[in-house]
Amino acid sequence: MLLEIHERIALLEIMPKESDYAGLKALRVARENISLTPEEIEFIHYQVITEGDKTRLYWDIPLALDAIRDIPIDDYVSGVISDTLAALSKKKKLSERYYSVYEKFVLMGS
Repeated sequence: MLLEIHERIALLEIMPKESDYAGLKALRVARENISLTPEEIEFIHYQVITEGDKTRLYWDIPLALDAIRDIPIDDYVSGVISDTLAALSKKKKLSERYYSVYEKFVLMGS
């Protein structure tokens, strides 16, 4: 699935940290695939900026547009992501940063 940098970061935020053994194994592979590579981090000038108790992520948006990648995501992980996003929406906890991944995983499927 073609994913932009901000979508990959959003997916890493919502992916569950607990599951059964097979689920954890699939989620681990997905996290490895979705995570930014050291080359991508350098290319887009990715930074984590902490000011007091607030943490912000920064990257060069025009450069990030050249870093769109086709990320392999299996059916199990896609279902977990879809279910998580749908649950956030149902609770009215879906934020702007999940908008495009909601469209890709929930509305359009993967």
